[in-house]
Amino acid sequence: MQKIWSSKSKRSQPLPSEDEDTSSPETEVLEPEDTTSADDSLKYSSKLLKKPWQWQISLSWLLLLVGVGGVAIITMFGLQYLTAPEATTDSNLACKSKITGDWQTPFGKVALQEESENLVSGKYEYTNFERGKITGELTGRLSNNVITFDWTETPSELPKQQGKGILVFGEGCKEFYGSYGTGESTNNFGNWQGSRLTK
Repeated sequence: MQKIWSSKSKRSQPLPSEDEDTSSPETEVLEPEDTTSADDSLKYSSKLLKKPWQWQISLSWLLLLVGVGGVAIITMFGLQYLTAPEATTDSNLACKSKITGDWQTPFGKVALQEESENLVSGKYEYTNFERGKITGELTGRLSNNVITFDWTETPSELPKQQGKGILVFGEGCKEFYGSYGTGESTNNFGNWQGSRLTK
């Protein structure tokens, strides 16, 4: 009887499906944790945490470089394209006998010398990245507060250049603004400004 009953009880229990886990909690074998995957996940999460910080640093450097580059470009080209005042002779402002001396300009020091009959000459030197060391000379005529001049530059690495220009002196004849050009133009090459160097 017992055999029949026990066999019946076994048959009454449903068979486990293939997907179900047949192991009991007491007999379940625990496999050791995969330490490499934990380390990898830690490394990956730390990379994720670092990336925004690195991106922030890169963005900061980019903004800094753009800012510095913008200031440099504005400084270089801003001086070239400054609007010089109209070259009109001011009969109330006579700069005769006030021109001779040294003048500070963005290109360096310019030495102006008044000659007889309102003639003015000048010499200057500066260094340019593309053209090397440049020696320049100008000769012109002073009319009250305006000098109209011809200029010649001799670069150490490129052919000689020449052109015309105008300098307009301000109140007290202590500063000038002007322009210069090539060929017959007096303003197609750039602008110039200067102030008297005190002795």
